[in-house]
Amino acid sequence: MPLPSREQIHRAVDLYLERAYASRPKDIDSRLPHTDDIAAFLMGRAVERDPGNAPLDQVRSFSLRLGNERYPHMKLRLSRPPRSELFVFSVDAHDAFLHAPKESADYEPLEALKRHNAALADAISTAWEAAGLLTERSYLRQKIQEAREKRGL
Repeated sequence: MPLPSREQIHRAVDLYLERAYASRPKDIDSRLPHTDDIAAFLMGRAVERDPGNAPLDQVRSFSLRLGNERYPHMKLRLSRPPRSELFVFSVDAHDAFLHAPKESADYEPLEALKRHNAALADAISTAWEAAGLLTERSYLRQKIQEAREKRGL
């Protein structure tokens, strides 16, 4: 199973952090891989897995909770698309479950936070693509193009 390299993970984290924070969080380097054994890193304590107790070849996604200046729960995610051995980078704002009634004083600030997180996720994904990292978006574009070519379009 092809896993991203240590350099790719570090580059993805660097690009994420450059957009999510005014200055790099001090504790972040302790949570990054410092070895070329990416499998051991991904199966270690710094990384969340789905499903959590699955062996490496059955894990669907890995997440690093990196947050941003307004919201500590946003994640860098490595996911395996269905029927693929590849892993793609994506940003999980991890805020879809947050809701406030429209008449609540919390409604507009929460919606503003969600808009901020969505714009940030888009900026991070765009930077990853520009750096040549395989993202969920670029993977889907590639699959659409392959399907069109297969049909002769």
